[in-house]
Amino acid sequence: MVKRAVVTGIVAMMIGAGTFSVPSPASAAGEVKIGLSAPLTGDWAEYGNDFKRSVTLVIDKTNKAGGINGKKLELVIADSRGDAKESVLIAEKFVADPAVIAQIGDFSSSSTMAAATVYEQARMVQISPTASHQDWTKKGEFMFRVVATQGYEGPYNARWAVNDLKKKKIATIYINNDWGVDANKYFVGEARKLGAEIAAEEAFTPGEKDFNAIISKLKRLEPDLVYMPTFYADFTAIMNQAERARFKPTVLANSSLFSVKTLEMGGKAVEGTMIPVNYFSSDPRPAAQNFTKDYKALYGADPNQFAALAYDAAGLLIAALKAVGTDNRAKVRDGLLGLKGYEGATGPISYAEGRDPAKQLVRIMIKDGQWVLYKP
Repeated sequence: MVKRAVVTGIVAMMIGAGTFSVPSPASAAGEVKIGLSAPLTGDWAEYGNDFKRSVTLVIDKTNKAGGINGKKLELVIADSRGDAKESVLIAEKFVADPAVIAQIGDFSSSSTMAAATVYEQARMVQISPTASHQDWTKKGEFMFRVVATQGYEGPYNARWAVNDLKKKKIATIYINNDWGVDANKYFVGEARKLGAEIAAEEAFTPGEKDFNAIISKLKRLEPDLVYMPTFYADFTAIMNQAERARFKPTVLANSSLFSVKTLEMGGKAVEGTMIPVNYFSSDPRPAAQNFTKDYKALYGADPNQFAALAYDAAGLLIAALKAVGTDNRAKVRDGLLGLKGYEGATGPISYAEGRDPAKQLVRIMIKDGQWVLYKP
């Protein structure tokens, strides 16, 4: 254990000093690996396993078709547990392996941002399906995202709440981490510009279980709508406690809630919740339908947007590798920037204008225990 810690520390210091370099992946006996960092255990495990299922689907499909220039791909999966420190350790392991050409992940902005410096110093592409913090891709030149940023989704949701739903007195409940603070900020800023009153902004610590004080406060304030940048475990706990307190507000939230776990854990308490998503299974576009069909055939269930975003992240990476080969990590960045007309399950994706692609959002809601297309 001591030896491992010393080695990890040395790797971290070398990366931080900018002196760390790795052999070309081509030198690793023909191996080509893709790293996947995601929370496979803990409160966010469902999201991480969505990643795992979709990325595995893409890698297996690529290998069956001959791999990349005749080389088979190996997926190296690491469980970050949703912990930023663990994501950094995983990043150090990935960049130290000369066969790892690029990385997919992590799920949360906090974990993804924590590991960014490691990947940047190693000139390894870090493509996150879901890290939506506005500043993440500003941390270097090798960060790419697939999801819409909170700088886009927050104002979009504010316009939905104020202009379309006609809600004027709004409260927010948000998780107090990098992503939650960012999501709340962009929503609140736009809502105020549109003339809404922000009656309260309530933050909670990750892992918190008792939300009764927040619920009691909001119940007294009687907001027209509660906006909740959270994840399914926290959200369902809040809504179940609110139901017991006989508080049933109109709720608008983020695409982060699009999971079967929200339905299973929330039950009747989450009925009526509205969110925008990057993908929905009834999307008629061919790329979306092909993904839905393949995923359902393999796993026996409809995918959600997190599975779709991970599928697109892996697909983009494969397209880049086909364009530039597997002999140099840094070239993968050029391959991604050079992609044109890529049709993903979550819509067309291009990095021509930067590493934050514009996205088309679909409005959905929970009705009769199911996610359905939103209807006013």
